[in-house]
Amino acid sequence: MAAFPRVLNAFVGLTLLALGLAGGRTGALATEVDGKTILETNCGRCHAIDAKSDSPLPQAPPLRKVYIEYPIDQLEQGFAEGMGSRHRDMPQIQFSDEQVAAILSYLGSLTGVDPASRQRVVIPGETPP
Repeated sequence: MAAFPRVLNAFVGLTLLALGLAGGRTGALATEVDGKTILETNCGRCHAIDAKSDSPLPQAPPLRKVYIEYPIDQLEQGFAEGMGSRHRDMPQIQFSDEQVAAILSYLGSLTGVDPASRQRVVIPGETPP
């Protein structure tokens, strides 16, 4: 019978260790950048961020439309530096490079147009990326 408490303690210890590792992994996955979540948090109050709906604010274009109509270079720069707008109530939010990539990847998934396949504007005298 003396072996039973040791086995139970070992089982409890391994269970806690496994839960700790799973919790750490879940935490890591939760911190991954998600373009849809970024847009919901920062842009969804005014802009449609899905594939079909109208924007909550009629003068704010759906972001799927913005994605298709603007050159990818301009979108990358705009999201990274804080997009300006003629609408004074639109906040200028600066996103990290990782967030910009996630946003563009998400918008690309909505439109079926991969950001990597979008043509880039070549400025005379500069080497394209």
